[in-house]
Amino acid sequence: MKKTSKILCGALVTLMSASAFASCGLFNPEAPEGRTVMNVSLNPKVEFILDANDKVISVNALNEEGNLVITAEAFDNVEGKTAEEAAKLFVEVSAETGYLVSGTASAGDNQLSFSFSGDKADATALYNEVKAEVSAYLDTIDVTAALNQAAALTEAQLKALVDECAPYVETAKMEYSELMDELIASRKETAEYYSQELKKAYYEAKEFAMNQAEFEVLKEKVNVLSAAIMEGLNKTYVSAMENLEELRMNLLVKEDSIYQKALAAFREAKVEFLKGRYAFSVGGADVTVEISEAELAELKAKLEKVETALIEAGQTASAQIDSAKDKATKAYENIMAKLQEYSVKADKHLSAISAKQKEAKAEFFTNFEAKYAEAKAAAERNWAAMEEALTKSESAE
Repeated sequence: MKKTSKILCGALVTLMSASAFASCGLFNPEAPEGRTVMNVSLNPKVEFILDANDKVISVNALNEEGNLVITAEAFDNVEGKTAEEAAKLFVEVSAETGYLVSGTASAGDNQLSFSFSGDKADATALYNEVKAEVSAYLDTIDVTAALNQAAALTEAQLKALVDECAPYVETAKMEYSELMDELIASRKETAEYYSQELKKAYYEAKEFAMNQAEFEVLKEKVNVLSAAIMEGLNKTYVSAMENLEELRMNLLVKEDSIYQKALAAFREAKVEFLKGRYAFSVGGADVTVEISEAELAELKAKLEKVETALIEAGQTASAQIDSAKDKATKAYENIMAKLQEYSVKADKHLSAISAKQKEAKAEFFTNFEAKYAEAKAAAERNWAAMEEALTKSESAE
């Protein structure tokens, strides 16, 4: 939810470290504490944030199937590993679960992509190190894959990531190190949320908590009569946000929501397809159950149908959620407009707002963890079950 007072956080972060963006749109961090975003994609997509020594600070799924990879036991101690080791882990889990095809692979299979933020030359050098490690591992398991370096993460793309996971800050004038600080902090907070929709719920709820903390400070800067008007506007905003949260929970996050049911069907169909593809690609004495090309095509068609249903479920839910979000956004804009009318400016109260938000953050996290504990546990359990089903299949033999 974008809001006028995002200038507040923008003002705060300008006090932090400074590193410049190259004019071409690629990052060129010059500060010694410069960090790198490494994205690895097959079909599962995973983000690794690396420190100045190219060791993992955090790991995050970029799509639903990316959660399958990072819930694997192999990722329990991924922090501190080198970029090469992290990329190899991604490939190991992908191979164990059948996302990488051994034997006869069809066109489009085994396409591994790596992208990096940062200086172009440094990114290429790091890619070459990662490629060498991954290629050597693929040779040991007799898998042929196409490895490529995707386009570098641009300034706009990194800002979009921060806009999504920290919507309460203003990214327009933030520099590389500031954006990375925000991204890393948010990724660490949601490190154990193995659900894309649960993470969205977290980002949205946190923004609301930060807005409320700011409001509590600013309403004290007006007279008694004006404060009563502000409370009325805020009541409308709170009601709109509660409605939005309830919709998101019931339509996208809860295990019995339309989206999560569709996702469960997708996981089931994906397991069937990956097992079938393994049996077809290897064949012969290496598999207990052989499968024909026609049977594999049927499994693929079923998967595509279920995937379409998943997309449609998400779209149906999002239509209702977007409408509710528009109402909440308008309600908050009304608050900010009224504060402006009363000549109350957030940038004159940065210290008090920052302190209030710091208090609110701890309380928010505790409350969110309690409220969404069941959804959090379900997400981890379901991806772990899928991973177990795949690694115990023929693809693990």
